[in-house]
Amino acid sequence: LPHQAQGGGARARAAANASTQMPVVIPAGTPLKVVHEQDLSSEVVNGGEPVSFHLASDFSEFGHVLISQGTAVQGTVQHVARRKGAGRPGTVTVQVNSVQAVDGTKIPLRGTTKQVGKARQGQAAALGILTLGIGAGKKGLSANIAAGTDVTVFKNAKRTVVVPRWVC
Repeated sequence: LPHQAQGGGARARAAANASTQMPVVIPAGTPLKVVHEQDLSSEVVNGGEPVSFHLASDFSEFGHVLISQGTAVQGTVQHVARRKGAGRPGTVTVQVNSVQAVDGTKIPLRGTTKQVGKARQGQAAALGILTLGIGAGKKGLSANIAAGTDVTVFKNAKRTVVVPRWVC
């Protein structure tokens, strides 16, 4: 009998919340625009390092803000290649991982941004010929992603966010 009383209390709380809160579903594949918060260079970052982004603008459904502008977005450096001799450029690839909704729900994201530095293979080859091979060590340029760069990412899974219900 005490178990039934507990169950009735939970149902009563859920019914009370239903009049003040409303679930809103964010479907998988919904696009979001995020912004890099820091400069990244293939010269200094390492794979696996965290990368900071923020949401460029509010994401709203049915007049409710589900994810607020400026909300922190987590990402990681997925791949780095340092610039090399023979004019080969550096590369850096960053993956965007997740963001938190206004109710605390973690929303997984998918999206990457990749930057490749400028190749200098032609210059390295010409210098190699002119300097009998010494100039072939000329490196390409590092890849750089500037702070403020926009990236479009997508929600990776359907999630439900609970927001206050409007009372008319």
